[in-house]
Amino acid sequence: MTAVLAWKGRVTGIAAAAIIALVAIPAGIAGPAAAAPPSSPSSSSAVAKYVALGDSVAAGQGAGGYVDACFRSPNGYPTLLDSAPRTNLLRNPSCSGATIADVAADQLSQLNRGTTLVTLTVGANEVDLTGILAACTPPSPVEACLAAVGAAQAYLSTDQLAIDVGGLVGAIASRSPGAEILVTGYAIPFRPGYSELTDQVNLLTVAMNSQIQAGVGGAAASGIDARYVDVTGLFAGHGVGSGASWLGENPADPITFLHPNAAGYSAYRDAILFALALP
Repeated sequence: MTAVLAWKGRVTGIAAAAIIALVAIPAGIAGPAAAAPPSSPSSSSAVAKYVALGDSVAAGQGAGGYVDACFRSPNGYPTLLDSAPRTNLLRNPSCSGATIADVAADQLSQLNRGTTLVTLTVGANEVDLTGILAACTPPSPVEACLAAVGAAQAYLSTDQLAIDVGGLVGAIASRSPGAEILVTGYAIPFRPGYSELTDQVNLLTVAMNSQIQAGVGGAAASGIDARYVDVTGLFAGHGVGSGASWLGENPADPITFLHPNAAGYSAYRDAILFALALP
């Protein structure tokens, strides 16, 4: 990592900001998604009593029309799911910047025993935001940024994120024992090969998704009705640098950068509806 990693040029600047946006999901439009959603969120004729939990991606940051300081948007995937047949969004306490601990402390109170569907997007804020922000903001040297990313990858190589996600899923199930719990991953943000540094961001996202999936899998193995929802397939070919991005591409705009746009949130909706339709 020599000349390719020199701190200059737009691509490297984008990559540095990407690392910040990826791990922070800061407190904080395209055409429709290619895949058509299933006609029903589940095989049951009952109306799902739905609560959405999580961070900025759950809130809808990046899609505009924000209704509060949490960057909740009517164009986010929870509201799109509310428009689907037999899905009734009762509450959406998700908030930009939320960590697993924040969801547990501030959002679980919105669940009750009558809740039958819960979505959760969380995990991207579990790394050291302050350290990465300081290390990846110019004029800091790129080596410091890469060291911070390495520290985040080291954290993700442990089981802690999986343990914490599994614990949160268990807490959701305790409050809403009859709910189906769908936990989403995150889109791989950049076109592969866009730059060496953006490839590092992509690898960080893969590792994070793997830990989230492991946490959900552990909860499901204990008998909880929980499922991991992978969105990476739908976003393939639509990362930053692809020419058809479903994520914000402007690093000077931290509200939209690397957050799904309207097409991206439609893809999240479609992935969740597909998971709900599975037996």
